[in-house]
Formats: sequence, structure tokens, C-alpha cells
Amino acid sequence: MKLEQLEAAFKEEVSIYKSLLILETSKKEAILRSNGKHLENYTKQTSTMMNTLTNVEAKRTKLLNEFFASEKDAPAVVPTVTEFLNRLDKVTLAKFKPLTNDLKFAVMDLKEKITVNEELLKSKLEMFTLSIDALKTASEAPVSELYGDNSKSKSRTNVMLNMRA
Repeated sequence: MKLEQLEAAFKEEVSIYKSLLILETSKKEAILRSNGKHLENYTKQTSTMMNTLTNVEAKRTKLLNEFFASEKDAPAVVPTVTEFLNRLDKVTLAKFKPLTNDLKFAVMDLKEKITVNEELLKSKLEMFTLSIDALKTASEAPVSELYGDNSKSKSRTNVMLNMRA
């Protein structure tokens, strides 16, 4: 029956979203540790999962459309999850309501984690840009500004700096 297939599609979709949540948490750790290799790896895994998720969502949408098409007395409606839930009997609703809630909350949590990661990346990028600008400014400054006035005889400070190098 289509309801069993639809239930399996919902479960698979929720599972993928939960896996994406774990990946986004790992991405956050990689961003905080400035670990580009791990971040790249997690991003590739996310991309692969998103492709799989697209296929599962398409399957769920197709099954929802078939469910609505099979109802003879049903008026033409947009086949949404809410509309689907409204047409179920109490027993079937008890089975699907937790799945749809899990899906809803997983999507909301994922959206929040993605937003946090985007903000962290922006902050890191800004910090690196400021650091690079500071280094450029320091490298463009004349040597006399960095080590003091060269018109005076060399001081111990200059000698000490050379020893540290």
C-alpha cells in the first residue's frame, strides 16, 4: 500500500536530516578549529546527502500526489503534508504525526545550525582579512618606523632584534 511506502519515505527523510545535523555540528567544530581539510570533507559529505535527500523528497512528493489522486471524492487540493494529515483516520494519524513532527523539527534545527555556521565562517573570514591587512601594512612600513630612527647610532635593541631572528 502507498501508506507504508510513504511512511518509509518519511522515516528515510528524517534519518537523512538527522545525519545532516550531525555533519553540521562537525562542520562547526572544524570552523572553530580552523581545520580546512575536515571542513571540506564534511561539505562534500553534505553535498552527497543533499542529493540523496532530493531524491527521497521527490519520492515522498510523488507518493503524496498518488495518495490525493486515489481519493475519488476529494476536491483538487495542493498535496501538502498538513493536508495529508488532515485526511487520515485517527489510527493512521497517530503513526504519521510523530514522523512529520520529527521532520519539521529536524529541518528547523538544521536551518539554525547552518545559519550559525555561516556566521562563524563570516567571522573567521573577517578575522583573517584583518590579520592579512595588518601584515600588509606592517610589511609596507619603512624599516625606520619598525626599528626606530636609523640616524642615531645603533642601539642594543636593534642588536637584540637581530639576535632573535
